[in-house]
Amino acid sequence: MSERRPPRLADIPHQLREQMQNLPDRWRAWREGLREDPAALWRTPLVRLCGVILLAILAIVILAWLIETLVPGGGSQRVEKPTPLATLYVACTNPACRAHYPTKQPMDFTDWPLTCEKCGQPTVYRATRCDVCRKWFAVPPGSPRTCPFCAEQATPLPVEDAREHGQPTTDDDEDPW
Repeated sequence: MSERRPPRLADIPHQLREQMQNLPDRWRAWREGLREDPAALWRTPLVRLCGVILLAILAIVILAWLIETLVPGGGSQRVEKPTPLATLYVACTNPACRAHYPTKQPMDFTDWPLTCEKCGQPTVYRATRCDVCRKWFAVPPGSPRTCPFCAEQATPLPVEDAREHGQPTTDDDEDPW
């Protein structure tokens, strides 16, 4: 078992003071030793550590440059500027119109509703595509998000309209006798 005890925290300032007093003499001795043997510089741990760190940084920079050069589209020469406009797909909520078309608006656009290009009424909102009928439709704020085309097909026709289209209205109408 070692009889050497670890230094106490209270002794650290005294040890630092002693090393600071001896620093000029130690510096002078190191320089004289370096004049006699210049290769001693590379044998010091601090210089070796700095050399390894510099080589690691150089290797990382070279690797980053190679990756940027070899990867397609990886050059910093092709920096695209962001577009000031967004392409939005919109649809008219007017049941008589129901037009849908793309439009270009500023990126910070919030002035809804737009005026319809077909009917001229301010009933145009951002459009979505129905998963069932695959038609584009828009829903005004506060309305349920249901497809108006699917809702029209789901509602039964009035009796007069059903007779005009040749659809039976009662059980007796479908019988041929």
